[in-house]
Amino acid sequence: MDYKDYLINHSPIELSYIAGKMWPENKAAKSYLSKKLSGERPWTEKDNALAKKVINELGDELSKL
Repeated sequence: MDYKDYLINHSPIELSYIAGKMWPENKAAKSYLSKKLSGERPWTEKDNALAKKVINELGDELSKL
């Protein structure tokens, strides 16, 4: 799956939530993610791995409801 494309075009989840989970120590995580998704900063394999982890964890949480 292309996680960057998912976050840009298909995510029903607030990006600030995703960003906070991807970079919990970064107070400007939402802005950082926005810059990465817009192409101002490069989207790396590490970003892809973080996004995958966060999206999968959220899916696991939702499936338990």
